[in-house]
Amino acid sequence: MKKIDMIIRNGQVFDSVNAKFEKKDIGIHQGVFVALDEDTQSNNEVDAEGNYVVPGIIDEHAHLNLYGTIIGANADTVCIPNGITTACDGGTCGASNFEQFYMSNIIRYESTVYSYLNVSTFGNKSLCKHEEDHDPADFREDLIDSLFEKYPQVLRGLKVRMCKETLGDHGISPLHAGIEMSEHLKAKGYHCPVAIHYDDLPENVTVKELFGTMRKDDVIAHVFQTKAETIFDENGKIKDCVWDAKKRGVYMDDCHGRVHWSYPNLQNAFSQSFYPDIISSDLVRVSEYTRPGFSLLYAMSVNSAAGMPTEKILQSVTYTPAKSLGIEEKAGVIREGAPADVAILDIRDVKDKTFTDNYGNSISGNKLFVPLMTVKGGRTAYRQIFF
Repeated sequence: MKKIDMIIRNGQVFDSVNAKFEKKDIGIHQGVFVALDEDTQSNNEVDAEGNYVVPGIIDEHAHLNLYGTIIGANADTVCIPNGITTACDGGTCGASNFEQFYMSNIIRYESTVYSYLNVSTFGNKSLCKHEEDHDPADFREDLIDSLFEKYPQVLRGLKVRMCKETLGDHGISPLHAGIEMSEHLKAKGYHCPVAIHYDDLPENVTVKELFGTMRKDDVIAHVFQTKAETIFDENGKIKDCVWDAKKRGVYMDDCHGRVHWSYPNLQNAFSQSFYPDIISSDLVRVSEYTRPGFSLLYAMSVNSAAGMPTEKILQSVTYTPAKSLGIEEKAGVIREGAPADVAILDIRDVKDKTFTDNYGNSISGNKLFVPLMTVKGGRTAYRQIFF
């Protein structure tokens, strides 16, 4: 007889690579997934009958510098209780304050937290007025280079904010500068895509130019945003340049938040089979558990209400963000030998649940993604009292 630390039985286990379910048992021992034999036993058996066992969820874009900015959410309250075992900060910090974020937040959080590094030296300091300096002449490539050398396992790319408030007269040049730095860092062996905040473009930057500049494995956040030029043409069709970028391997990130999406945009895109590759929360302090931001699981429920299939939703918060962050060997999969991060969910059928966006548009949904239990590194980190 073989004894192990934990067995989760009878659940619908999600294969995140192939986006399908299989009812089976999984074993966990000494922090990793292990194979089960007929005689394997555990003193800690969890019955997941009727529920869904998925790899620990990944929130690829949230703002988590709790002790360094007024926008930072608390990863310990928004991640583990929602089945999120891995998160990535969406570029809150630049070269001047990243180490503060690392020392006072990242190493203290129970969830594993990675980060994009803002090309602006001081990063994103406040909520509604973005003071990032996006003059390429002020980018400190020397400091960025030294941080990637010091924190290669934590930094997952560069963040560039592409909107009127930060670009001013610089046009698309900050993105070109970010890509140039990214190429330099990639040549040194670092994982360094560019993630952009796409929203309310100035007149001197077009969607065609913006999406055409992005490379394979780069990330476009807020793809369903509503301001200025959107991804839709005058007839409501997804623009060819947007499809081309997606086919080229650019990751389309829902990056939910509060104001960067609307139900008409989600429903229109989904009706054309244009789904986000990644769903992330874009949570900040004021949107923690406050609708329409609320949580990543709420964003998943919203996308379900708008017509996105469940398997695509789960893949967009597990394997796909793991690939985009370059951590697919560590997260996003249930596989023998991989770190044992698990979320057990009740994907609950409900009747006419009303969801309302920031612009007053409402739709009815019939599914809620409800967290039941979170396992982090083989340890039960959260469990509902009734489960």
